[in-house]
Amino acid sequence: MPHTSLDREKKILEYLQEHGSASIQELVEVFGVSSMTIHRDLDKLAKVGQVQKKHGGATLAEKSNAKDDTCAMCGKPVSERTLFLLKLENGEEKRACCAHCGLMLQSRESSVWQSFTADYLRGHIVSAGQAVYVIGSDLNVCCVPSILSFGSQADAEKFQKGFGGTLATMEQAVHYLHGMMRTSGA
Repeated sequence: MPHTSLDREKKILEYLQEHGSASIQELVEVFGVSSMTIHRDLDKLAKVGQVQKKHGGATLAEKSNAKDDTCAMCGKPVSERTLFLLKLENGEEKRACCAHCGLMLQSRESSVWQSFTADYLRGHIVSAGQAVYVIGSDLNVCCVPSILSFGSQADAEKFQKGFGGTLATMEQAVHYLHGMMRTSGA
């Protein structure tokens, strides 16, 4: 039985994938929580475009041909210039508005198969594991602290000279975010 809202939200999505739709009462019985808890979970899932709430229940969101343009972590619009893309083992893709949200999302997802990020200067997509990150530069284009991705060490160093910040690998950037969460009490 799921213990956290994230576990429960994942299980709700799995349930909807299997059954197509579910009533609030059905989800209350399956997960052993209150109807208000189910409503809150469904509201979160609807906000990121994963479910559609209908009177008395929910269904999986209809997939459109257009790419989802909101961040799966914070809900902000996704810019192609700062895009962070996760490909999950089940074939699903999750998009994040920036490396900050993308790295956080990657840390909480257990089934990430591949991750990619947009090179901030050149705009092309690079492997997130091979990218060089600039943390905390003077240029905040999305979430704070700013974490921008670069396809090469040389480009990251040039950017750092003009805008400050700290160079990091993906592992170092994730470690920084987790340390920041611990010190902020999050």
